[in-house]
Amino acid sequence: IIMGASELGTSDQHTLTVVNQVFSGFSVCGSALIICSYVLFPSLRKFSYKLVLMLSISDFGNQGCSFLGNPNHEQALCAIQAVGIQFWSVASFLWTGAIAYVLRSTVIDKRTDIEGTYRKMHVFIWALSFGAAVIPSWAYAPTGAWCWIEGEDIGGKIMRFIFYYAPLWFVIGYNVFAYVSVIRYLRRVQLLANSINTNADSQPRFEMKAISRLGWYPCILIFCHTFATINRIQNWVSPHNPSFVLFLLHTCTQSLTGFLNCVAYGLNHAVRSAWFERFPFLKKLAVCGKGRENKFHKFENEMSVRGEDNGKDVPLDSPVDNGNGEGDGPDNK
Repeated sequence: IIMGASELGTSDQHTLTVVNQVFSGFSVCGSALIICSYVLFPSLRKFSYKLVLMLSISDFGNQGCSFLGNPNHEQALCAIQAVGIQFWSVASFLWTGAIAYVLRSTVIDKRTDIEGTYRKMHVFIWALSFGAAVIPSWAYAPTGAWCWIEGEDIGGKIMRFIFYYAPLWFVIGYNVFAYVSVIRYLRRVQLLANSINTNADSQPRFEMKAISRLGWYPCILIFCHTFATINRIQNWVSPHNPSFVLFLLHTCTQSLTGFLNCVAYGLNHAVRSAWFERFPFLKKLAVCGKGRENKFHKFENEMSVRGEDNGKDVPLDSPVDNGNGEGDGPDNK
């Protein structure tokens, strides 16, 4: 008997499959928006946005596999879905690590040659993703609501750990390290600027808030994968007593990965401005706090100028520039 979701009732498995497809639909749409933005607007085709594009392509492929449903009676489709989920999901979290690496290298290490590593990133990430998808291919099977690495025996459990959860949490740990380092560095820079500038009013409170928003990126990774990890641990400990609630939380959070990555990494001020310029009617639909947003973007531009003074293409406060050589900070996805 296959452990995990296969131990759930047929109706529960069907519910998980439908929930997976619905939430994955948001992720597919979000990822498609970022891909379309890159294709439609040449001004966005900077190095940093190329990284976001690769992340969105990976998320599109990962969540797109959900639309194959639960092909537990179709061996070929089941294998395709399992390979796709494994390949694209590994690529997705590896690209978040690449973005964190670029940001830290640019801000703290002050590397000006970081763009030269772009091809190496492709080789490294796609090779690791390919290996992680091919090596455990013998263990792909129906696992309840979708097809993936079957975890009935100790071999399948080890495969899941080695080729997915171990590298996943290593990358999450690196993301936390990189963004915490950058946040602490920028806070020290701000404190130094405050000590030099005697005009307290010139340092608005939202500057620190903008810096703190960098913490959203690792938080998204943790949010999207914590319940999945807890659920798999529960599957390993008690394989014949799965928790439907855990599977539901697992499905909802992981299926939103592409959508949340889209909002955090891709939907910045530059992208929105490009869409508003091309389709003016969209601007009328935007109902966020305009005054505060303008102040926030003024700070972002000031931060990007500091980055340009140091010879960087990537702004200090975000892994994404705005396509005009100016930085644009995270705008919560």
